[in-house]
Amino acid sequence: MAPLPVPASTRWQGPVRIAVAIFLAGVLVVWLVKPIGNACPDLNVVVAGSSASSSPSFSPPLTRTCTYTIAGGTRATARYVPWLDWLVLLVAAAAVAGVAGALSPAARGGGGQRPPREDPAARGGGGRRPLPAREDHAPAPSGERDEAERERARRERAQRNRPR
Repeated sequence: MAPLPVPASTRWQGPVRIAVAIFLAGVLVVWLVKPIGNACPDLNVVVAGSSASSSPSFSPPLTRTCTYTIAGGTRATARYVPWLDWLVLLVAAAAVAGVAGALSPAARGGGGQRPPREDPAARGGGGRRPLPAREDHAPAPSGERDEAERERARRERAQRNRPR
């Protein structure tokens, strides 16, 4: 029996989730830890002998703040959004999703629906046996009790309700 075809939307759910997870994790790393490229792109504009350091900025989020220290001791700050880093992350996440999609069982043709299960009875009596019929053990309605039963129940109630 040939496997059934898998709809394209189902086939790409896993790889898309992988790509989104990689992209979001990468954006957080680029923002909070260190950018992929030049941390402070404007360092070549300032005077020679200057230094720069980069740190995450929380206003607005996903931006970085560069602090430039010029040779005379003057400090300047600039915020930038690492757009190129995000584009590199997007391409990397798409590549990983493509590889995951190509290696998935659905892409190889084996990820379709499972074939129907064999009937256990057809294998030689391995099926379930039916349960025996149950007898109904419900109590009889109160009108059908005999007098001795009523008297016994009355005495039990009286004994339970007796003060100690």
